[in-house]
Amino acid sequence: MQMTDLSDELAAKRAAIRKARNSTKPAVPAEQVLTILKADLARVQAAIDALPHEERRAG
Repeated sequence: MQMTDLSDELAAKRAAIRKARNSTKPAVPAEQVLTILKADLARVQAAIDALPHEERRAG
């Protein structure tokens, strides 16, 4: 995945969050939101785990 893909994905998620905050009725059930967040967290953790040990300690 390219950096621009991640930027576009992040922008889309931010837009969806803004839209949801302005809505009186959530378009996405809380359980689905938690599933998405857990998947994102797993992806971030996998990226961290893939870093060389020295780079992980520097962060």
